[in-house]
Amino acid sequence: MALGFSGNLTMKQLTWLGPISLLALFALTLARATAPEYSIQAIRYANSPGDSVADLVMGAPPDEKIDTVYVIWLIRGGGRNILFDSGSHVQKWFKYEMTDYLSPDQAVRLAGVQPEEVTDIVISHAHWDHMGGMRFFPKATVWIQKEEFRYYTGEAWQKGGEHGGIDPDDVQELVRLNTLGRLRFVDGDNIEIFPGIRAYTGARHTYASQYLLIEGHPTFVLASDNCYLYRNLAEHKASGTFSEADIPANIQNQQRMIQLAGSPDRVVPGHDALQFQKFPTQGRVAALK
Repeated sequence: MALGFSGNLTMKQLTWLGPISLLALFALTLARATAPEYSIQAIRYANSPGDSVADLVMGAPPDEKIDTVYVIWLIRGGGRNILFDSGSHVQKWFKYEMTDYLSPDQAVRLAGVQPEEVTDIVISHAHWDHMGGMRFFPKATVWIQKEEFRYYTGEAWQKGGEHGGIDPDDVQELVRLNTLGRLRFVDGDNIEIFPGIRAYTGARHTYASQYLLIEGHPTFVLASDNCYLYRNLAEHKASGTFSEADIPANIQNQQRMIQLAGSPDRVVPGHDALQFQKFPTQGRVAALK
């Protein structure tokens, strides 16, 4: 029997719950009531013109092109300035090249936050364009999935490992932050990191990538590269995954994102320029809520 919580329980239901369950229910209700109403901004730190859609939406025509963006997201509330992803510290990384690049520390200033005022960075995954900007924020605590850290600081570099898109300098920076006490592990799926902000896994863009739910009025899901484009959601097609075996899980988690957010319009993909058209935008900064 599944008991859904609507906020209005009958006396019979309350009696059935028992004192321990009532305490848990009260704690859940209190947590929801005390979670801050976060603001969310998308900050474009670079452009990527003429990308192949087939690299972003599996099964798309191979000759179709699209202009995409590189983005970090700023979440403010409860006395915290939280970045979801940190951008890149380089303008070109192997075959990938950006245009209109602005270093992430300069990018957050456009939203009215100084780099030293960033309290936390949640890393969606270890790729160069999402983890490379950690060094720009000297006081931030960095949050990453425990298994993502374990794999990319070890097994990924052994024979048979997979480290495509991972910058060794970023891995060394991650280890350095750990030795300084500025690294925190998120251990698994559906984990509350901050009041009203939960991390989810399963989309498998990398070994243990994560995406965020930000509760509020309304609720949003920040997908990062677990969903590249709005088109992935509309066509039920996978983004890039750690392996071909992970394609079904990626599609399943895109549907989960929609369920968590309550609407596909409140799932924000990782590289889609449309987020700067769908939401009020000034320059490089879009106000999601």
